[in-house]
Amino acid sequence: MHRFAYGLLAVLLAAATPVIGAQRQTPVGVWQDASNRVRVEVASCGDRLCGKIVWFRWPNDAQGLPLVDLHNPNPSPRRRPLLGLTILRGLRRTSDNTWTEGKIYNSDDGVDYQAQMSIQDDTTLRVRAYSSVPALGRTQIWRRMC
Repeated sequence: MHRFAYGLLAVLLAAATPVIGAQRQTPVGVWQDASNRVRVEVASCGDRLCGKIVWFRWPNDAQGLPLVDLHNPNPSPRRRPLLGLTILRGLRRTSDNTWTEGKIYNSDDGVDYQAQMSIQDDTTLRVRAYSSVPALGRTQIWRRMC
């Protein structure tokens, strides 16, 4: 009878103990931006992360045409659709929950910014865009959709 009690105790302790080497939180998945206008799918791109626009709340302009990269300073990409456009590039993991050295494209002004991001929990992603100094940038909180 004692063996059974010790065995049961061992099983209960094992279930209550965190798994060593448990999977780290990952930003891979679909995230909705803070304005609830856009969803971005973050994926592995080699040893880095990238992200593309996969959904818009309002996917068409006032004329009913799909949104394009209208504010790009270079005239040639102004006709490219925003849906499917890669806007996050080159983010490298620098700690368990942080990625840096990336770029983020803002289609509202047509500018590529430096980017870093961190995952707070599995449902919250902090995305920071900046020009030269991270402290002078802007952070958005994205929510995981799936």
